[in-house]
Order: sequence, then C-alpha cells, then structure tokens
Amino acid sequence: MTELDLLRSFRADVTGPSAAATVRAERAWQPTPRRRVRRWAPRLAAATAAIAPWGDEGRLGAQSARAAETLRHAAAEVRGLPRPLAPGEYWYVRSRTLWTTGVEGRTGAYTAMGLELREEWTAADGSRRWTTRQLRPLEFPSDRDRERWEADGRPDLLPAPSEDRTHTGFAVGVRKLSYEQILGLPRDPRALYQRFHDAAVECRCGNGVDDQTFVVAAEFLRGTPLPTDLRAAVLRAIAFIPGIEQHAERDVLGRPGVGVAYNGTQGRQALIFDPETYELLGDRSGMGGIADLESGIVGSATARP
Repeated sequence: MTELDLLRSFRADVTGPSAAATVRAERAWQPTPRRRVRRWAPRLAAATAAIAPWGDEGRLGAQSARAAETLRHAAAEVRGLPRPLAPGEYWYVRSRTLWTTGVEGRTGAYTAMGLELREEWTAADGSRRWTTRQLRPLEFPSDRDRERWEADGRPDLLPAPSEDRTHTGFAVGVRKLSYEQILGLPRDPRALYQRFHDAAVECRCGNGVDDQTFVVAAEFLRGTPLPTDLRAAVLRAIAFIPGIEQHAERDVLGRPGVGVAYNGTQGRQALIFDPETYELLGDRSGMGGIADLESGIVGSATARP
C-alpha cells in the first residue's frame, strides 16, 4: 500500500455530518442578518419632504418614478434616532426573521423555512449582542420540499435558542467606518447616492452595480443606528438608483405594504412600507425577510424599552 492509498483509507469508515448538523454549521457561520429599524422621534415637518431626484423621472422610467415617489414620501415621514447614541447606550431592535435553508437530501435538494424572534442591541462602538428563538415548526415552500425532507428522515433543522456577541462595527459596503464617520456622512441625497454607488463598485462582488448599490444602501439603512435626518437622506438616495420598482407586497408577518424593490443578480430585494403612514415595516429577500416589531434607545445590552 502506498502512502497515498494509506491516506485515502484513513477513517474511511467515518460517516459524514447529518443534514441537520450541516445546516446548523452553515447558519452558525452566516453573517449577522441585516438589522431591523424602527423609528421613535416625532414626525418631520412637511418642509423636509421636498428633496427629489429632479428631472430623473424620464431617465428612471415609470416604475422607478413611482418607487422614487414612495421613497420621498417615506423620507418625509421617517423617524430615526432622536439623537446619536451616547457612550454606554444601545440601539435595541426586536424583529421576526423568516429564514430559509437549502439541503441536499437523499432524494434531491429541498428548501426549509423557519420563523425566529430576534432581539439585538447595538452600541456606538459597533459592538452587538443578539438573541434568537424559533417561533414555530419548520415550513416548506412546496409539497415536494416537504416530501424530500420526510424521505431524508425528517431531520431537525431548527436551530436551538442562541445568544452571541460580536464587534462588527459599521460599514458602507466593505469600507469600515466609525460611528463618528457615519454621523458625518452627507445629507445631500445625490452625494450620499454617490457614496453607495462607489461602495458597490469597490465591492467587486460580481453583481450589477445598480443591484449592489441597492443592497449597500438597504443594509446600511437597516443595520445602522441613524438619526432622523440621515435616515431620510438614505431613503432619498435610494430613489436615484436606476431600475428600482414598486409593487404591492406583504412582509413576512403578512402585513400589506408597498414594496420598493430591485430585481437583479442577487434575486429580489425589497423594502416594504406601510401604504398609509409610509413606516418601514421590514424587508424581503427572496422567500425570506425581516419584520420590524419594536425598537428604542436603552441603557444596557440586556435592557428593553
């Protein structure tokens, strides 16, 4: 027996990990989901509503023009942090996340889905604490997915309740920024759009630039404790992205809304707004998504509003 044969035979009798173990490992290594945003400060005065992508309606097309109009309404009504976070304070967010996972089963690949409650605390230094808890049994997008899961031995794919801490900081795309640098970003929507566009180019993620610009802006909006004026500027900046569309959409809790979306190489990405108040209800990404429930400024990484 050669050395190569010996290596090939070493522990050949050991079986591979189960489907459930593989899914849990993949979810453990996944990055923190986009943060959920809720707003608390009083409504902006009507005078703040007027910033728009002047003259861009013809360039963007009718669908994009309608989406841009929705974003302008949302910017006029948005409520962000009443003030920047102070040292020792945390931005608390409670949300429900509909997650999906793909499994290579014995009779073919299948997709499973779960709904979890997530609570997250974010400090001005970029440190985060979060907890998750599953809320209901596994679901499947089709009968075929369920049948393949059953043929696979009905593996338990639901993650156990979890708690973790990290120090991811803040970012625009792949560029890390301090909280002070975040607060110093331009409020001019064209200038802010250019920052998101440049971050999409810098990413070199293999996606279309407009597609990636939408993702960069949406993740920044959803994952960063922003004061009201900056949140409004982000929404107005998104209105400049060519190719955005508007459709009736429901969030993962079934609440009806208006979706401002981009369909690109990363699939369908959407921000969902209340059709009456323009409050941001959550987001959708493919079959999954996040629904906002509650948020506020608290004094510790365990406190709630």
